[in-house]
Amino acid sequence: MWEKAIVIGGGFAGKLAAKALSSYFQQVNILEADREYKDPVPRKRIPQSYQPHVLLKSGEEAIEKLFPQFTVELLEKGSIGSNFTRDLKWHHFDFWKDRFKGDLNMVQQSRPMLEWQLQKRIDKVSNITIRYETMVNQLIINRKENKILGVRIKSFKTGMEEELYADLVVDASGFGSKSIDWLKAYGLEVKEEKVWIQLFYATRLYRLKKQERLDWTNLLISPSFPENHNGAFIQTIEENRFSVTISGYANESAPQTNEEFIAYAQSLPVPDLINFLYKAEPISDIKIHKIPYQVRRRFDLAKQIPEGFLVIGDAHCRFDPLFGQGISVAALEALELQSFLQQTTRLDTGFTRRFHKKIAKLIATPWDMAITEAFRHPNIKGKNSILLQFKLWYTKRVYQASAHDPFIYTRLARVMNLIRTPLHLFHPKVVIPIVFGWKKKV
Repeated sequence: MWEKAIVIGGGFAGKLAAKALSSYFQQVNILEADREYKDPVPRKRIPQSYQPHVLLKSGEEAIEKLFPQFTVELLEKGSIGSNFTRDLKWHHFDFWKDRFKGDLNMVQQSRPMLEWQLQKRIDKVSNITIRYETMVNQLIINRKENKILGVRIKSFKTGMEEELYADLVVDASGFGSKSIDWLKAYGLEVKEEKVWIQLFYATRLYRLKKQERLDWTNLLISPSFPENHNGAFIQTIEENRFSVTISGYANESAPQTNEEFIAYAQSLPVPDLINFLYKAEPISDIKIHKIPYQVRRRFDLAKQIPEGFLVIGDAHCRFDPLFGQGISVAALEALELQSFLQQTTRLDTGFTRRFHKKIAKLIATPWDMAITEAFRHPNIKGKNSILLQFKLWYTKRVYQASAHDPFIYTRLARVMNLIRTPLHLFHPKVVIPIVFGWKKKV
């Protein structure tokens, strides 16, 4: 075992990375800027805590490998079990999906509950410690050997600054990561790929006014660019609550009042959201969160990243949150980190570069899925190409054909959950009806 590892950030990516590191380092220190929290409530420094979070099947399986029996614990604490193709009522590109019991059984809950359960498991790992109210201000790098030495930190409690040394530093500090600036201070450049989506999503919690059995667990009305720019999602969460989210792209105005929230629901192409709101009563304020752009930071292409400095989670790549990919990709990255450490004996022989290249391959598929859909919007600009036009044409056909074809829908669900690559959608039983024989079913 190496002596010490530092993880910057105590969110999902940080906790999962710390668990992966704990088997290979005598001591793992998580440095968290937020205050310690002792209840499953939204966190001050994470404004998206109020918004719905989806744990894709791939992410669930990755977390289960890091924390065995984690899914069982979630269900025992009140998480909701659902079957993707049976319990999701989904409207997209003019069609409702036919529903049936498929092979993807999921668990769902609020973000605070999910993170709280993860925190409880972290607390049981004896060699992981968390320093709260601690901000990292700078990396400490040995330029001669091009190797990370540690970080300079400041305590919000005392105002004191100090240096912490470690064999490995992992930046899991999220979208607001300062990694690029820290590296730039040493003359190292990291390129960014950005897609400006100017997304808002507004969420409010509801309860049904009276006990009523719904025929769905989740309701999704997807944007269908360019015809319909707006979307909505109802997610059943613990304690008989419903998280209701509406969204808009390209600088559309977010609803600030109950009247605006209702008006937005009425503007959707189907009445299911407004019908639900008439049956329910709000139990929270409207919480709005805005995402100016998706960004992929190309640490895999950067030269001379110091050995022993890794970047994961939203600090490496932030996706459009409406695709629900962030937590699951972070879990897959943590699992990959564990695998890398299991197979290496030294941290200074190209380990950092190999890891970032592997992570780049892992990120590539969900990144491409998210940005391709964004480019359907007439006001979201991207590099036009024949390949992009083919992707837009083919995926729209897949979405439409999957509405009434269980074989295609099952394969689409696996790709969406990052269980399989998009090549899974090029099976002859998908390609032939889409290219040659598929017709819209009214």
